[in-house]
Order: sequence, then C-alpha cells, then structure tokens
Amino acid sequence: MGKVGMTLLRPDWQSPLSPHFGMAGWLLIYDAKADQKNFQRNRLLMGKGVVDIFVQHRCTDAIFSNIGPGALEILRAAGIRAWYGPADVPASRLIDRLRQGELEPANEARSQDHDCTSGHSGRGKPSGCCRQGRDRGKARPREISLRRSGLGSGAAFVKNERE
Repeated sequence: MGKVGMTLLRPDWQSPLSPHFGMAGWLLIYDAKADQKNFQRNRLLMGKGVVDIFVQHRCTDAIFSNIGPGALEILRAAGIRAWYGPADVPASRLIDRLRQGELEPANEARSQDHDCTSGHSGRGKPSGCCRQGRDRGKARPREISLRRSGLGSGAAFVKNERE
C-alpha cells in the first residue's frame, strides 16, 4: 500500500467519512510508507476535482462511503483502486481495515444512504441536500455571473481554467 486518499467530514485522524465524495469538506492523503497525514480542504467541490487531487499526490487507493458513476469512472481511469468504507468508522481504523483486506471494492457507484432530496448525483447541485446551508451549498459570485451570462456553472468554469 502506498498513498491512500480519503473523503472526510473533518481534518482529523478520527474523522468519519463524508457522505458525499465530491462535496466532502476535507480530503486526507495518507502516506502509508512514511506514516504521514496530509489534510486538505476540498475547494473544488466536485468528484473530478477530488480525483485530480488524489492523482497529484500519487494515491494508489481511495476510500469513501459513497460515489457517483462519473467520479468512479474517472477514479478508475486514473488507475486508483476504489474502496467503500463504513461511514461511521474513523479514518485511522479504515487504514487498518484496508491493510487487512476488509474493505469492499467499489465495483459500481453507490448513492447516499441519507435523505438528500435534491436527487443530485455528484454533479455539483447541492440545493435540497443535507449540505445545504453550509458554505458548500452557496454559489460564489463568479458562478452566479457565469450562469447569468449563459456560460454555464461554476464547476464548468473551474474545469475550463484547469485545462
């Protein structure tokens, strides 16, 4: 095992997994060989952005509780092994479970098992979701101006900036 990427609720080794892959508040890059933890705030708020960060850090594995089909496809294309972890287990224990072969491989997408009413699927549409009302659910001024101008969503703008 090399580096493991995880989607967390808090920047804490004892934090549970986030129920949202792309909109997880925090990402953990754990280097198993050096036993180093690197917590990063997820500022892109989309599945592709999370995968890009995992690729930049050369993660070999990713652990999460839920993932949409698009993000899972991108993760696989990047050559990162995907694993489902129980949402209520701390990050530290999930690493142990990965070492022991106790995590379920993510062979297909799995949606949230909590009551999101928006029907979102990792496409950056948090309204009506359990994340609404936090800083994650509010549009940025740049996104609003792009929507009004007909150029698309903020996620598309970020994607174009990075190409």
